[in-house]
Amino acid sequence: MKLHKVFQCKIIPVLLLAVLFSVSLMTLSAQEGDSYKSPADINKYIKSLIQDHRSNVKIHSLAKTPGGTDLLMIEIGTEVLSAEKVNPAVLVVGNLDGTRPIASEAAISLVTEILKSKESYAGRTWYVLPMGNPDAYQNYFSDMVFQDSRNNLPFNDDMDDRVDEDGFNDLDGNGSITKMRVVAPDGEWIPVAGNSMLMRRAEYKEGEKGIYKLYSEGTDDDGDGQYNEDGRGGVNVNANFPHLFEFFKPASGLYAGSTPESYAIMEFAFKHPEIAMTFSFGSTNFLLSPPKGGRSGSVDMEKITIPEEMAKMMQIDHTRTYSMKEIMEMVQPMLPPGMVIDEGMIANFLGLGAVVNPMQEDLVFYNKISEDYKKYLKDKGIEEDRYDPSPAKDGSFELWSYYHLGVPVFSMDVWGLPKLKEEKKEASGITLEALEKMSPDEFVALGEEKIDMFLKENGAPAQYKAQMLIGMVKGGQFTPEQMAGMMKQMPKPEGGDKKKGDPREQALLAFSDNYLKGSGFVEWKEYDHPSLGKIEIGGFKPFIDINPPAEFIDSLLGIKVPYVLELVKNLPVLEIEKSEVSNKGSGIYKVDIWIENKGFIPFCTEMGKRNKIPVPAIITIEGDNIELLSGKLRTPVNQVGGKKSVKFSWLVKSEKSNDIKINLVSKTAGSDIKTIKLGE
Repeated sequence: MKLHKVFQCKIIPVLLLAVLFSVSLMTLSAQEGDSYKSPADINKYIKSLIQDHRSNVKIHSLAKTPGGTDLLMIEIGTEVLSAEKVNPAVLVVGNLDGTRPIASEAAISLVTEILKSKESYAGRTWYVLPMGNPDAYQNYFSDMVFQDSRNNLPFNDDMDDRVDEDGFNDLDGNGSITKMRVVAPDGEWIPVAGNSMLMRRAEYKEGEKGIYKLYSEGTDDDGDGQYNEDGRGGVNVNANFPHLFEFFKPASGLYAGSTPESYAIMEFAFKHPEIAMTFSFGSTNFLLSPPKGGRSGSVDMEKITIPEEMAKMMQIDHTRTYSMKEIMEMVQPMLPPGMVIDEGMIANFLGLGAVVNPMQEDLVFYNKISEDYKKYLKDKGIEEDRYDPSPAKDGSFELWSYYHLGVPVFSMDVWGLPKLKEEKKEASGITLEALEKMSPDEFVALGEEKIDMFLKENGAPAQYKAQMLIGMVKGGQFTPEQMAGMMKQMPKPEGGDKKKGDPREQALLAFSDNYLKGSGFVEWKEYDHPSLGKIEIGGFKPFIDINPPAEFIDSLLGIKVPYVLELVKNLPVLEIEKSEVSNKGSGIYKVDIWIENKGFIPFCTEMGKRNKIPVPAIITIEGDNIELLSGKLRTPVNQVGGKKSVKFSWLVKSEKSNDIKINLVSKTAGSDIKTIKLGE
């Protein structure tokens, strides 16, 4: 039975959910018959929005995927019929990896939340792409379910003379692609002790020898000795963006933007400079785990080498290295008056490569918003003990949004696999040293239960039981001191996480047992493989580690998705906070205004400032018969910190009382206007 149908089971009691999330989720409830929407269902839903929301919803067809599905984006706002946008916008993408149905459901849920109230889109435009990788998403609904983030763009993964010739094969006919384990002299894997369903790598340094090789389920269709290495497609849309794009890596694509989906998203973003924030429903969660620095780049900014020709021009020594700060101090005096150098200009000029760490100033708002989100969840009764979200991949939409668009980007993975609660085992409280000093009567008085516990803790052979040892001690055949001496000579019992296998797999197996009635794992069964001979097929079914059962959908989204509407309230909003006019005599006036950012997030981010993106806000002065003696008719506003103000001044000459109009216009932070009277 297909996994998504397995999820359509009975209602999970609220108390069971409480155990799952390690919280009291008394507000959660599951609806019978819940299921994930297919790509066709999602596009049908998107098109249906026009029927009831013609005045505030517009549908954009961005591209046609290699598999022939329309890539549809929903625009929501009061300017859907306007070619020129005034309101700032938020770009939301869902399921770019194509492996997270819950991400597409979350994007659709957000659309529903936005349309509930005009306040959600008054003064703001939303661009929502619920399904960024329809081709890969379709794998979840196929007759042969397999987890693969690549779209249907033909691609020669194994670089032979054929394309897409060696894909998955459902050998056991159960509708899901799992694993094959094969006994081999050069195997690297062994079963986990005490649970042969799970596998772990053999520890060579501890003297272990591997028994099995592991493959994905299938056959060697092209006869090259590899299995399923060149299946249908393709490109992972969320690895096909420019920042830190990885060439020659499976699923990345030939070059950044080489697949229609990523190209269309980038083209749309660059055509809409009003986009002030991006948000991704997918594998990362910047709300729960904000971006971090500390990543090693290709260039040490404290040890930069200057090419010889450039060094001669700058009259410096090319044989030594310089810090970025030193170079900026040397270059600044060479520039025309008024021109200011920054790190980005130096890096681009010297070809120093991509920036790989978020700016420290930006981490301030990321960390604060993360704290707010965790408090929001706590107030809702959710304190999840779950595995950490995935970090942003090289070439991902998240990295591209921050490093190239220069806008704040947030993300949510909605659900994470709950950690397995380790049961605190009662200890015997007996040490070997204490055993040595015991009298026979004291040993017997411990009782069978405590002695059995002690024997197990110290790795005694299975045939040694408390009842037998008590009898031997009573009969004088054995003393506690002799027993302690013998046990000191025995090897210590195996322990440590490595011996138990992957903790995540242990948790996943428990999740399958407790919530899917064991249906998330296919027990290993023998199979006669055409080229490998006797093998076993089994393992975890696709998708269960990154998507919750469909019964959880409404409960999870009902709590988590509305936070996005709270999040956007942190966006920068520029307003003319105050104005002052002072008469200097002879028809000359000094005009001062203060531009305030009422939002918590700075205008613009430090990365945006570095990249000169987004475009600055512009202040213009209009009036009849006025002359500017200082200042400009068009003054750029490049940066205003969160909850801060910046002062701007002009000297204006006017022969008589006059009105001047101050206009503040920003693509990403709103607009304002103020009329000032001169001569009063």
